[in-house]
Amino acid sequence: SAVSALFAAVKPRWALFGEKDFQQLFLIREMAKQLMSDIEIVGVETVRDLDGLAISSRNVRLDPDSRSAALVIPRALRRAALEKDLRRARQILLEEISMERKFTLDYADIIDEETFSLATKETRARRGLVAGWVGGVRLIDNLVMPLAVARGEG
Repeated sequence: SAVSALFAAVKPRWALFGEKDFQQLFLIREMAKQLMSDIEIVGVETVRDLDGLAISSRNVRLDPDSRSAALVIPRALRRAALEKDLRRARQILLEEISMERKFTLDYADIIDEETFSLATKETRARRGLVAGWVGGVRLIDNLVMPLAVARGEG
């Protein structure tokens, strides 16, 4: 890949990648573990506009109505993050998104940050992910889900 070629040429001690595309960050971390154990991949928190929308070059393609509809993403993630039960958090995430008819969902779920598999009741590091379309623009976002790990949840 272009990233591994760049790492091989530059031989950095660490590299910074944004958390906004968490799947990309996960894959780069895995690549670094497999190819170059001496490089540290550092995730940088997503930068957001004042309204909560994750900053992206794609946002300029959103008209005012589409931008307003896109705010369902951070709203749904924040609401789900407040829930202590994993099953209920997933339900809230999907319910909140379904209320915005201008948003077409690709996926929304809560994953295990360490394996990128679906989070379970045993998962310690959880992250909610959302991807979808509004106004012809594909948007992605994610948020740490500091859910309580409790018996019977999941």
